[in-house]
Amino acid sequence: MKRSGICPKCNSQNIASDAKAVDYGHGNAAHDMRVRVFRHPDGFWSKGAQTSTVSAYVCLECGLIEYYAD
Repeated sequence: MKRSGICPKCNSQNIASDAKAVDYGHGNAAHDMRVRVFRHPDGFWSKGAQTSTVSAYVCLECGLIEYYAD
């Protein structure tokens, strides 16, 4: 969806692009959802953790959602 602008499920072009995925924490406080990747998961001292916010592409016809790390 991100590159083509077309929903792979229903072929609609009615896509909401770059919607932000929001996580609601303690006290219902809104925070941008984040993903963490470990570049060296077997590392002894450093796992090489990197984090990124998450954007969502939503098909406004069928509701399919695709998430992408920013």
